[in-house]
Amino acid sequence: MPEAAAQPEPEPSRETVSAAPMPASRSFELQFGTHWAPRIGIVLVLTALVFFGNFAYQNFIVKLGPGGKIALMYAASIALLGAGAWWQRKAATPSLRNYAQVLFGGGLAAVYFTTYASHHIERVRIIENPMIVGVMLLAWAGFMVWIADRKKSELLGMFAVGLAYYTSVITRAGSFTLYSNLLLAAAAMVFLLRNRWTALSFGSLFATYAAYGYWRFFDGSQWHWATSAEGLWSGGVFLVCYWMVFAAAVFLSKHERLAGINRATFFTINNGAFFLMFVLTMMQVQAGGFWKFSLALGIVLLALTVLAKETLPGEIATANASLVQGLVLVTVGIIAKYSGLQLALLLGFESVMLLFIAQLRKNFILEAGAYVSAAMATIAGVSDIDPFESRGLYLGIGIGALMVFNAVLMHRRDKTPSDDAIPRPGPSYYTLLAMVLWFVAIWNNAARESFPPILAAVAVVITLSVYVLGMRELPILGQGYLFLAHAAWYMQFLPSGTLPPWWNQGAMIACSLGLVHWWHREKRLPMPSAARLFLQSAYSLAIVIITATWVGKELIPLHWMVAASGLALGITAYAVVTRAWPLGIAAQLLLVLSIGQSVVQQLQGDPPWQHNLVPIAALLAFSFGTVAWFNVKPGNDANVRGVLLQTALLYRWTAVALSIGWIWNYIPERELTWVFALLAAFLFALSGRFKNQELLMATGVYSALSIGFFWAGEPVRSPGFYFPNLLAILALLAQQRVAAHFPEKFNMPRVAHAIAVVAGGTTLWLFITRAVGEVERGFYMTASWSVLALALFGAGIVLRERVYRWLGLAVLALALGRVFVIDVWKLETLFRILSFMALGVALLLLGFIYNKYQEKFREWL
Repeated sequence: MPEAAAQPEPEPSRETVSAAPMPASRSFELQFGTHWAPRIGIVLVLTALVFFGNFAYQNFIVKLGPGGKIALMYAASIALLGAGAWWQRKAATPSLRNYAQVLFGGGLAAVYFTTYASHHIERVRIIENPMIVGVMLLAWAGFMVWIADRKKSELLGMFAVGLAYYTSVITRAGSFTLYSNLLLAAAAMVFLLRNRWTALSFGSLFATYAAYGYWRFFDGSQWHWATSAEGLWSGGVFLVCYWMVFAAAVFLSKHERLAGINRATFFTINNGAFFLMFVLTMMQVQAGGFWKFSLALGIVLLALTVLAKETLPGEIATANASLVQGLVLVTVGIIAKYSGLQLALLLGFESVMLLFIAQLRKNFILEAGAYVSAAMATIAGVSDIDPFESRGLYLGIGIGALMVFNAVLMHRRDKTPSDDAIPRPGPSYYTLLAMVLWFVAIWNNAARESFPPILAAVAVVITLSVYVLGMRELPILGQGYLFLAHAAWYMQFLPSGTLPPWWNQGAMIACSLGLVHWWHREKRLPMPSAARLFLQSAYSLAIVIITATWVGKELIPLHWMVAASGLALGITAYAVVTRAWPLGIAAQLLLVLSIGQSVVQQLQGDPPWQHNLVPIAALLAFSFGTVAWFNVKPGNDANVRGVLLQTALLYRWTAVALSIGWIWNYIPERELTWVFALLAAFLFALSGRFKNQELLMATGVYSALSIGFFWAGEPVRSPGFYFPNLLAILALLAQQRVAAHFPEKFNMPRVAHAIAVVAGGTTLWLFITRAVGEVERGFYMTASWSVLALALFGAGIVLRERVYRWLGLAVLALALGRVFVIDVWKLETLFRILSFMALGVALLLLGFIYNKYQEKFREWL
């Protein structure tokens, strides 16, 4: 094995090395030389013969008669035939035999042209009877077919027929082109049926219609449209014949080379070329008959669809092609004949029939045609429904009903599970078309102020149709009408500031409210809970907006504020009774608007105090009503319970904020301190009674406001000695002592107690300072501070409250500072002595107490 592996590979022979690249390098040359060169050459030779014949006739052969000229042409043709026939027998290689076939085919075409020229070209006419020439041409065409068939040469057949087409095109003489095309088409079809030559058939198809177009629309110098003087119907008859020949080949040929997509393509090209040429021929002089031709051809193609299914059972492509083209042409014919709503109605009926038949035969093409016809019917209907015309209204509704019928057909076919396919494509498509038609019909035939409630009522009717039709797409998609109705109402009436009659708003609210309850209770439709909640919320919000707008336009702002709060309470109570929770949530918008209006009223003026209490009362009613509800219904969802209780808490604190504003606006400034303190005392008592931390926090808020207003007031606005203010200060200190004595009822942190004592004590100091300051600012001020310090210190000892003692010491320090800073410099001698004496006695008394009860103080500390 090692030796074998080491041996060098045999060197390739010289022939292999030199010959290997030859096919690649010479393939194009061989292809051109053997295939294209002879074909191009024979075309050029024939063209040259034509021009040479013309040149020779003008310069050399002018003296020859028609017979001589024809003889020369036949001689040349026979020479080509003979050379081609001889060479085919003698040729040793396939390439030479191929070349010989090209020469032979050229000779056949030359004989064909010469025979035609012997009658149709005047200068060489030797046969006067056209029938004889027709027979000769037909015979020679038959001979060509026989030769090609005998030799089984598709190349020969293609070339001969192609040259014959070329000859007929370049020769403009009467109807020769038409007759030649017909004969050549027949010959090509014979080749197709006998020898399965599909390439020749496709070539003949293109050449036949192209030659007809050249003959009809080109006069030798320019292109032009056909005129009635040119014998249009004779050309039309030939077109029909061409189409029939090629159509017959489609159904008669059974070879696999013309099967499947190839057969459908051939069939489609034939139909398209025939339709195009016929329409171009007749359009300038017979435009009014277009719909007849389109409709007739469409019906024929539909009939051929049945024939295709019977004769070509294994090839659905041809039947489908015929079906599609037939449907298109029938539809085009209907469109061309009818217009407006008549057209829309016919297309609607066509859509219904196509869909019905499609479901019977389970045919996708028919179903697609139904989709297209329905869309075209909708477009035609929408564009031709005139404003305030009863006929357009009824036809629009009727065409929409046809679309709904189609939707029902699709619904019954697509029996998907109730929880799937929401919405399904088929029923949804036809439902949307129906809704578009109905919307346009209503818009064009309803007064603008009546349009929103009418559309809302139609939405309700469509929704309830589920009980009759059992189709879920219509009520689901029909909700769009109610959204559009509300959008139209808002855009029409909100900017203008004027409202329609009461029944308009009433109808909008009634329709929306009905669907809120319907979507809450209806379980037949497989709608997700989130979608149901969205619809209920949207309709509830719309109800609230219309209600707020309606009431707002009827009442002055102050009365509207009261009415909004009442409506919020009433709608919420209704929602609770009916379990329409989204409506209850939406009603809170009215409460928010009422609160906003209350704030605006208080900022802009001084409205009656009773009106601005209404939003506060409404907030408290909502809040305590929510709490009471959950006390009665403790088994509700924990998440919902948490959210609503938090909302109730927000409402209560909003009420506190509004109450502060209300007190500020309506209570004289002199009374603010004790009024806030009175509210604080009331809430403090309630917090102890119910052991409620929230009430205790509200107590702190009002107490802070009471102290704050007292500190912020100037002596003129807050007189020095006003007994209610003293009671307010003492009430704060008393509340602190009660809270400290009953910690199980008042859960206050230690720091809160300290803050309360400091706030109360310092405010009491300020109260005494202002009261004494009104009378005299000297000795009595220092003495009063000293007495207050002893009182605070004594309270601290009795109550065992360190903060009191510290506060007393702080006041005493202030008094001491006042003595050395003010009294010693400004007071008379007697009052200076009294000041020092009072302060000294106070200090001595404190010292005595601290010394005597030193051990007790250690225990307290």
